[in-house]
Amino acid sequence: MKKTAFPFLALGLFLAASCGKDPVSNVDCPSGLVSFSAQVQPIINQNCNVSGCHGFMNEAPFQLLTHQQVDSAVIYGNLLFAIKHQSPLPMPRIDPLLPDAYKLPDSLINIIECWINQGRQNN
Repeated sequence: MKKTAFPFLALGLFLAASCGKDPVSNVDCPSGLVSFSAQVQPIINQNCNVSGCHGFMNEAPFQLLTHQQVDSAVIYGNLLFAIKHQSPLPMPRIDPLLPDAYKLPDSLINIIECWINQGRQNN
């Protein structure tokens, strides 16, 4: 192997190893799959789809009404980091126009995190 190829090989191995590690998967999940419709969607509806936020008449830049919308927020919008208050825009907010937010109870965050770690199925 040429010496010039070694740094690229090392970088590739490092990236492959680091991609497999999820820094937020240290949560105890219930046995069986977490259900989006029975467990996750009610949490989102009660805390995110309220007036002026991510519901029908939303002031937020996106809605969280369907599985696809919530799944997209996980993939592209860092939903988990926002609800864990590990992002610059912690959610949910008490008032969408005020910067203060309240954190969901860890028990509810754990349900969402388990659903994410289990593959975000629409079940």
